[in-house]
Amino acid sequence: MIYNLSKKKYISKAPVCAMGILARARGMIGRDFTDFDAMIFEDCNSIHTMFMSINLDVLFIDSENRICALRKAMTPWRFCARCASARTIIELPEGTIEKTGTDAGDFIDLKSELSDERGKSVLSKELIEPAETAIPLSGNRR
Repeated sequence: MIYNLSKKKYISKAPVCAMGILARARGMIGRDFTDFDAMIFEDCNSIHTMFMSINLDVLFIDSENRICALRKAMTPWRFCARCASARTIIELPEGTIEKTGTDAGDFIDLKSELSDERGKSVLSKELIEPAETAIPLSGNRR
């Protein structure tokens, strides 16, 4: 799952990571978001939408997991979208940025997980509330 730490909202419940040169080159070409709701490209700072048939929301993430740029409703057949400081790119269904209130400068957790019982109760919700921490933060233990 992808969690916006700044807004305390989940951006993606079922992301996939484009691994390997063929998966990265194909990206969202000939796909839609039926089996997953985000595609992650690690070690990447630019994308294209050539040969695609759907609009995308795009997040550019820097090495500190901060959103350094974003593109809403990027249309098909765009040669390049780039952010020099990005290290990871997340492609999302159109409208996700607006729906989740995601902004440039927000911090992202790309590997968020829920406990089994919490996950079962919240995965059916459209916007998931943040999970409670399992470790109490009261007082220093020395």
